[in-house]
Amino acid sequence: MLMRWRIDDLFALCAVVETGGVTAAALKLDCPKSTVSKALSRLEADLGLRLIERTSRRLRVTPEGEAFFARASAILELAEEADAMMLGMRSAPAGRVSLALPTAFSREIFAPRLAEFAEAYPEIELDLIVSPGASGVREDCDLAVVVGPQPDSALMQKVLLGGRLLWVASPEYALRHRLDSTPPDDFSEVRIYETRFVGSSLALDVSGKPRHLHLSARGMSVNDPLTVREAVRGGLGVSFLPERYCETALAAGDLVEVWQEVRFSEGAARVAVVFPGTRLLSPRFRAVITFLEEICRRPGATP
Repeated sequence: MLMRWRIDDLFALCAVVETGGVTAAALKLDCPKSTVSKALSRLEADLGLRLIERTSRRLRVTPEGEAFFARASAILELAEEADAMMLGMRSAPAGRVSLALPTAFSREIFAPRLAEFAEAYPEIELDLIVSPGASGVREDCDLAVVVGPQPDSALMQKVLLGGRLLWVASPEYALRHRLDSTPPDDFSEVRIYETRFVGSSLALDVSGKPRHLHLSARGMSVNDPLTVREAVRGGLGVSFLPERYCETALAAGDLVEVWQEVRFSEGAARVAVVFPGTRLLSPRFRAVITFLEEICRRPGATP
């Protein structure tokens, strides 16, 4: 059974949806606006459906257009991968990849190894989107590194780090306040913590007994775990940090672990890379994910 539409016209549809307009799509595809308009009109005629509602002031993707766009994107990804593999046009992963990263992960783990990535994959062009706190998948990115448990969704994910949250303090503070592994009475020593925990009820295991910690009315919050680390290192009470971000300071004696009998639930410090589940992994996306997995398996937060 023959398809009623041409695969080449899918490029026009995807470009229009992704850029939000015919003019921008033409710039992306490096072709005249008329070529994009004709391809879009031809595709709609072949399908017998309106995919894009066009007026003089705005452009709107119809529900049918959204559904077809999702499948068209997957078709083009697969065609690109098949073309690279079968025709030998790409001997190495190539193309542009947008990657969203939390600031701490970028500074401590990824950025120090960017030169290594560039040497291993010289034909991949990275667009890095770095933001404080836990990143999420955005419309303008292909992959995102996220922190903490993720809700069920259509997104695919691969776990990069599965470490623990540790309670830490400066050696001087721990000595002055006689902190050890013994659980605290009221957690009043917690003076600063990550913003992502504000308003949440943290499930704890305190010497084998369940307990919850509410942080909404306590101390300071900041959307960067490295700022929490440096504040605690400077003597600002006790806080909890992902193991990966404090292991070097612990080894150097700049921080000490306290309250070891108070444990967080599994997955609280997990870091994963997520991507749309409908996307077939092209070589360039697979290369970035593989590199992230490899550097996260290495010991230490710095090279």
